[in-house]
Amino acid sequence: MADKVLQHSLNYDGNLLSIRGVRQTAEIGERQAVFRLEGNTLTVRGSGLNVIRLDKEQGVVVLEVKSVSSIVYRQGGLSLKGLFR
Repeated sequence: MADKVLQHSLNYDGNLLSIRGVRQTAEIGERQAVFRLEGNTLTVRGSGLNVIRLDKEQGVVVLEVKSVSSIVYRQGGLSLKGLFR
């Protein structure tokens, strides 16, 4: 997987959050999860975060969430905050 460039995407449907293109899981807790993407970082904050699926080969993480308070995408030092509020 190290040589393969992964296209990343995010899908939030009801109480499931699917993230594709995950290179590394840096942190997963009940209130925050941090993922390393291709040169970027994605931080999800909320409550009741629970991993449903973790596929390292495909770079896919599916989280069950009670609520999402913020999703922060950091790319090259820039931060795109407040995608979900």
